[in-house]
Amino acid sequence: MLKLNTRLISITAVFTALVTLATAALQISIPETKGYFNIGEIIIYTAALLFGPIVGAIAGGVGAALADIITGYYIYAPATLIIKGIEGYVVGYLVRKLPRIKNTLSNVFVNASLLIAFTGIWMSLYSGTMTFSLTLGTWEILTLNASSIAIYILIIIVFIITALILTKMLESSTLVLSTLTGGAIMVLGYYLYESLILNVVALAEVPFNIGQAVIGTMGAIPIYTALRKMLKQYKVPLFD
Repeated sequence: MLKLNTRLISITAVFTALVTLATAALQISIPETKGYFNIGEIIIYTAALLFGPIVGAIAGGVGAALADIITGYYIYAPATLIIKGIEGYVVGYLVRKLPRIKNTLSNVFVNASLLIAFTGIWMSLYSGTMTFSLTLGTWEILTLNASSIAIYILIIIVFIITALILTKMLESSTLVLSTLTGGAIMVLGYYLYESLILNVVALAEVPFNIGQAVIGTMGAIPIYTALRKMLKQYKVPLFD
C-alpha cells in the first residue's frame, strides 16, 4: 500500500500540473467530434512509468480534465477524468507486472531444459540407449535411437537460448506494451463516449487518438529512461 506522504502528494501535484500544461499547450481541433489532438500522453505515461498506477491515474485523469475545462472543452472533462485516469493506472500497473510475467516464462523454459536433461541422462544410464518415438495412429512420424544424450544437449541449448531471447525481448518491450495498452484503452474510451453519449462521428477522431498514444510512447520512454537514472542517483523512491 502507498503511504500518503508529502513527497507522494508533491510528485502527484507536479505531474498533474505538467499533464495540464502539456495537454493545453498544443491542441489541434477536430471539428467532426468537437475534440482535439494533444501531446498530454507523454507526461501521463512518464508519470505512470516512473511512479506507478496511482500517480499515473491521478495525474492523467485530473490533469487532462483540467486542461479540457481551461481550454473550453467542457463536454469532454467528465469522460477525460475517467478515461485518462484508467489509462494512467493501466500503464503504471502493467509496467510493474509484466517483468514478473517475463520471469515466469523464462523460468518455464529453463526448468523445462533441466527436466529434459535429467530425463535424458536417466534414460541413458538406466538402459544404455535412448529411444523416442512419435506416432500418429498407425503412422510412425519420428523415431530417435541413440546411445548418448547429444539430442538432449541440443534441445537444452535451444531452450536456454529461447529463454534468453524471450527475456531480452520482454525487457525491451515492457515499456512499449504498457504504454500502448493504456493508449488502446484511451482510444476505445473516447470512441465509446463520442459515439454513445455525444452522438458524433467518433471514427473521425480515432486516428488522432492513435497518434496521441504512439507519440506519447515515443516521447515518454526516453524521458522515463533519463529521469529514472537521475532519480536513482539522488535516491528518490519510485512508488510501486
